[in-house]
Amino acid sequence: MHIAAKVALETPGPNHRRVPRQEVEVSTTLRASGNHGVDIVIRNISTLGFMAEATGEFEPDSRIRVRLPSLGTVLARVVWVKEGRVGCEFTNEIDLPRLRAVLAATGAAPPKRDRRPRLVS
Repeated sequence: MHIAAKVALETPGPNHRRVPRQEVEVSTTLRASGNHGVDIVIRNISTLGFMAEATGEFEPDSRIRVRLPSLGTVLARVVWVKEGRVGCEFTNEIDLPRLRAVLAATGAAPPKRDRRPRLVS
């Protein structure tokens, strides 16, 4: 007998994050390809992305560069734009030690632990 299973992939909604975000207040610059930098304030950040208050026009799916304390320039993609806020996903996930370095440079408390499942022997 054959049993078939169907797996549905869901995109998390704004209140169902894939990883926890850390509240911060980081004034920095965001730059879209071919444009001048725009001043932003990052309000939360995770290993996968960030949300910031920003002035200017951004299009979902556009590629951007953001300057992060202790990391320098990081590539990301605009996921959503709403009422002066922009949600972005890093092109390459930032590992937890590097995120902790960013948080330490901003004065924010580092995350207590990595919440991803771990393999145990």
